[in-house]
Amino acid sequence: MTDQVETLLAEAARLPYGEARTVLAERALREAEALREPEPAIAARLALTQAYQYGGEPAKSFATFSRTVAAYDAEPGRFTDWQARRVLWQFKWIMSDMRRFPEIPLRRTLDALDDMERRYREAGAPQAVYAQRCRVALHLGDEPAVEEWLHRWETAPRDDLSDCRACDLGGRAYVLASLGRYEEAVAVGGPVVAGEFSCGVQPQSVLCTLLMPYLKTGHLDEAAEAHRRAYRIVQGQIGYLDDIGDHLEFCALTGNATRGLEILERELPLLERPPSPAQARSFMTGAALVLRRLMETGHDGLTVRRAGRDVPVPELHAELAAGAREIAARFDARNGDDVHTRRVAATLAAEPLVAHLSLVSPARRGGPEGRIDTDSRTAVRALFELGDHEAGLTALREAGDPAAAMETAKELADLDLDVAAAQAYAVAADLYRDAGELLAAGRAMRQRAKCVYFAGDDPAEISEAYAQARAALTAASDMGQPEAGEPETGQPGIGQPDTEQRREAAWELAGLGYDEAVALEWAKCYEAAAERCQEALDTYLALDDQIAAVRARELLEGLREETEQED
Repeated sequence: MTDQVETLLAEAARLPYGEARTVLAERALREAEALREPEPAIAARLALTQAYQYGGEPAKSFATFSRTVAAYDAEPGRFTDWQARRVLWQFKWIMSDMRRFPEIPLRRTLDALDDMERRYREAGAPQAVYAQRCRVALHLGDEPAVEEWLHRWETAPRDDLSDCRACDLGGRAYVLASLGRYEEAVAVGGPVVAGEFSCGVQPQSVLCTLLMPYLKTGHLDEAAEAHRRAYRIVQGQIGYLDDIGDHLEFCALTGNATRGLEILERELPLLERPPSPAQARSFMTGAALVLRRLMETGHDGLTVRRAGRDVPVPELHAELAAGAREIAARFDARNGDDVHTRRVAATLAAEPLVAHLSLVSPARRGGPEGRIDTDSRTAVRALFELGDHEAGLTALREAGDPAAAMETAKELADLDLDVAAAQAYAVAADLYRDAGELLAAGRAMRQRAKCVYFAGDDPAEISEAYAQARAALTAASDMGQPEAGEPETGQPGIGQPDTEQRREAAWELAGLGYDEAVALEWAKCYEAAAERCQEALDTYLALDDQIAAVRARELLEGLREETEQED
């Protein structure tokens, strides 16, 4: 049965973090405990603690971690050197989690921190403890202590239990931003943003951290780019619920409340099972701020779809604001102060930092003479609605603004004018391609393919639309790669691939594959649909996009069942 435990753990390790991986790890632990031998249970508990952490269920990791520590203290010789070090490493996760649950008494949290420090000092690795003490002080609003521990954190030598360089810099940037030292935060986080250091949670976390510092220091293009890059990575992932709340706040404070509403509607289901109260509070606060801005700008008649019904914006605002305040009050009751209540109140009452920040990259905006802003775009949309597609397309081409063409296409798609939307997306793709923005052109072609699918019933036409989109995204993915025998120059775009662009292109290609699988399923081409879906699943797994992978896996299973029935 020891082999069975190892097999289950190995199988779990091959899966993305989420329910499937966690279930296998839980089964492995049950098998290990039935053996009544310590070693298999040690391996299973370490794996299950990690599955809970990264699978959006950190509260469950308290029990598995506590049992692991107790087992280590009772018989340390049963642990390999790697396992003993892993116990210490997981201490950092648990300390972070203890700050996120107001139900855990403050005294217990501080005692656990003292225990962590004792163990780390015995291991000759105190730097990570200074980082934890700094974060606890920040949680309690004790700024002098924050400054003291930050200094120790920055000046202590790194050791093998320190966070990776990317997370270490990101953590320090977060503290500096929280202290209002925005220029320093930007400088400290800079190497991670530039790609000098990265890991599984970076750069998305530091980009989120720097949203406000960029705005406060006037780095507006950098702020927009940070939002675009980071949200693309974290969207739909429950473990980033608090970061998504920060993106909502950013939208509200930059004149992008409608973009905030789009994010809110997409991510609101995650709030039904938040990883922790602290993360729920962050999401609720950012969401309530977006809804407040919508109300203030005359959109209080809108509704948001939630749990099967359309909730009026004022009603949802009141509910989420009250929820954020209630969680903050629970933290303050635990800590004996009003720090969290004041922080939430300040965010809920925050005013915009800029009237409107364009979220389109500068390279894609075009010159002022080539833009369409909002009245002209409405007029162009009206031409399409009246059936004068040629005039509408001509206006879009002459304006030469690909971002505006994309917005117009989306508006037409929202009105179910799919033929017109497909035409507008094609114009946007051409404009982006002319500007050298191949990835943006590929995205436009992907959206065009979906509109062609929704608009028609000709399988050949639909297939051709997806083929064209695939070619466009493949071109974006290949851009910058050297030809056979061509030396690399070291300059991005000239013989050296743009890693970030290739990753985004891969994500778009996976999405295109999933979309095409749906279209092929409609056409009853189950085998071809399964092939496309498998390609999408493989890419999502390689990119560690757990939510998308689960969705693709579910579709693939259904397609395989259809194929079997057809045979």
